[in-house]
Amino acid sequence: MQHDINLNIHYTIPDALWLKVYNVFSNMPYWNDKENYWTGEDIELWYSVEPSGIQIAGTMPEDIWNKWFDTLKKELTKALGYEIGEPEDGFRFKFWKPDEKKYSAIKSIDNECIIFNDHSMFQWEDFDTIERNISAEPPCYIFKSEYIELRIYFDGVSKRSNRQNFNNFNEKIKSLGLKNLYIKE
Repeated sequence: MQHDINLNIHYTIPDALWLKVYNVFSNMPYWNDKENYWTGEDIELWYSVEPSGIQIAGTMPEDIWNKWFDTLKKELTKALGYEIGEPEDGFRFKFWKPDEKKYSAIKSIDNECIIFNDHSMFQWEDFDTIERNISAEPPCYIFKSEYIELRIYFDGVSKRSNRQNFNNFNEKIKSLGLKNLYIKE
């Protein structure tokens, strides 16, 4: 039977955790050390790192696959410390490096999300904490949760314009009524 799945393991995962992923992979049944993928009778599965997560694809009989795939997800969950599964089934990615954006790159902002000129979009529901620091150089806002972090830097031509933009952004965030976010000063 043909399989093609993605797991919610983002390509920005730190090297120490890549080693844990590889250890789980290599301890799964049918692992072939010479080929670095899984082989056996009617079994040929490979993996790759994609923007959509770690992809595992190939052939494995359905009766073997069901147990094997459940075990793989459980072992990866133990090794990485967060629940591993398919993003299309609602399993969230954990992003390992913060997204860093400039205030000047904001295209639009409303009570659902913020969109930047590069078309990246962040949903407010994905965050649970806001930190703001007007005295940092440059001033910044940090939105974060267990899974994601967004840093917005104020990149004006002067300290005065940065402070003004920071204050304008602060008022905009307040006006959105983002009740799910805890503001940490």
